Amino acid sequence: MLKIGVAGKGGTGKTTISGLIIKFLLKNNKKPILAIDADPNSNLADTLGITQPKSLVEIITEIEKIKDNLPYGIEKPKYIEMRIQEAIKEEVGFDLLVMGRTEGPGCYCYANNLLREWMEKIEKNYKFIVMDNEAGMEHVSRRTSGNLDILFLVSLYDRISIRTAENIYKMINSLELNIKEVYLVL
Repeated sequence: MLKIGVAGKGGTGKTTISGLIIKFLLKNNKKPILAIDADPNSNLADTLGITQPKSLVEIITEIEKIKDNLPYGIEKPKYIEMRIQEAIKEEVGFDLLVMGRTEGPGCYCYANNLLREWMEKIEKNYKFIVMDNEAGMEHVSRRTSGNLDILFLVSLYDRISIRTAENIYKMINSLELNIKEVYLVL
């Protein structure tokens, strides 16, 4: 399995690069692909020209609302797993999984943990994984991406964007994350 991550400052084109990588893999018959939109401001579905699926966070929120009234005869863990399968949108050659965003104030810790946990369960079913990460560095410190074969740090040609890419790179090294190759995309 080849696992590719895309990271950088907001507005630098991370989602565009992620979409181009996915289209390149599809064009070269490199599949099956799991496309992951780990950005709370989810736009990867639009970039790929498909409708936005329900996100992991939306589904978990729905489950939380009815947790005491689950369908009769099904255990809670099985019900949760069945519902989370709804978050995987199947397309020709690739599937899309959207993290989504939590409502109200606070961090995305829960959403990031949920995404990481679910990825571990399903990634073995794919030859290629492309993860469009949220802007900035939080996903790095939370290890949302897990181990990567390739990380593209996307930057505009300005001091702030390049500094953000540099800071992400430094954090990767300081946390000793298992990322085999890192490339800067300007």
